[in-house]
Amino acid sequence: MAKEILCQIKMIRYAPERPIVAFFRFLNAAGEYVITFPFRLQKPVTHFNEVMMDPSLTAQIDCGDPDARISVRITPCGRRYYWGRKLGRFLDNFRRKPQPALPAPEPTRIAPFAAQGVATFSARPLVSIVIPTRDHVDLLARAVETLFERASWPNKELVIVDNGSVEPETFDLFDRLRGRPDVAILRRDEAFNFARLVNEGVRASTGEVIALLNNDVETSDPDWLSPLVALAVDPRVGVVGVKLLHENRTVQHAGIALGIRGLVAHAGAGREADDPGPYAMLATTRRVSAVTGACLLTRRGVFDSLGLFDEKFVVEFNDVDYCLRAGAAGYAVVSAATPALLHKEGSTRQARPLRKQEVLDRALFMTRWGQSLVDDPFYPPELTLHDESLTLATEPRNG
Repeated sequence: MAKEILCQIKMIRYAPERPIVAFFRFLNAAGEYVITFPFRLQKPVTHFNEVMMDPSLTAQIDCGDPDARISVRITPCGRRYYWGRKLGRFLDNFRRKPQPALPAPEPTRIAPFAAQGVATFSARPLVSIVIPTRDHVDLLARAVETLFERASWPNKELVIVDNGSVEPETFDLFDRLRGRPDVAILRRDEAFNFARLVNEGVRASTGEVIALLNNDVETSDPDWLSPLVALAVDPRVGVVGVKLLHENRTVQHAGIALGIRGLVAHAGAGREADDPGPYAMLATTRRVSAVTGACLLTRRGVFDSLGLFDEKFVVEFNDVDYCLRAGAAGYAVVSAATPALLHKEGSTRQARPLRKQEVLDRALFMTRWGQSLVDDPFYPPELTLHDESLTLATEPRNG
């Protein structure tokens, strides 16, 4: 096995002239994915510097623009290059200019959204709460208790899709819940496919409004459903998401923006819960391009008309793909500023390198939606795409 050394990746874009995005997969001689990353190509030649890798790796490129042609070269950096970069970064500290004030926002980019009418107890649309799970009974029990059993919305049902649980404590919880007429528990002993689990749960449900939830979400607000159902039943709306917080009271999700890091990201993630963000983006119920499936509401009619979750996205991007299809069909995708739910993200999926299926999900997403990633219509163009910090971009971008 060749030794990894400090390398430079040079990406050469031959066409078109407009910015494009691509997903790069680097493979070793055995055909295994070693390094993968998305990237936005704005210049004809782009350098990705100081990467520890084997210079003999081969590259596969999934591009969102069918007209684009890209080549990739991997070259060792060398000591001269290394010290040149060090000197360049040192000099940059003296060249930095103070960030200018935010300009007035474009009204089409920051688009507040209010429901027409209010969903009330008298209207009583049946809400089907669908939760895929596998063990982690401590998390699931809190989700069931706070999001379903304590929820004040009177007309609701719960569908749990169990993907191969084995722990006795999980079955004890299932036995208790089976005594309720408004609870259904499906057993699916098969390879994990999040989209398929969601689709199975929705097919087994009967509600007009579907609320998809992860098993690691909870709330202290018994009225959490009311404002979200009010948005979900609005005929202009296709998808509704919600503000999610980490346990340390920082933002985990307040809408998904396209193009960040060359792919997608939760804009504003990591900010304090009470931080409104630029243009009050994080404190405004507004239109966005996508929301996370950790808490996603949609009407059954919309779900059926869009063809359910696409099961080709086994692990990742099934939720974003659904949102983008809803937007393409003319529906608004809305991120609600309130209520804020707690998401113990990472409790059921540990930090680790990307697995093969996740790489394939990302490659498929790039191929299908790459052109949309160049410019998010609901993300201000003066904000950075390098990360989700919502800070000003260091240089203007076009497209």
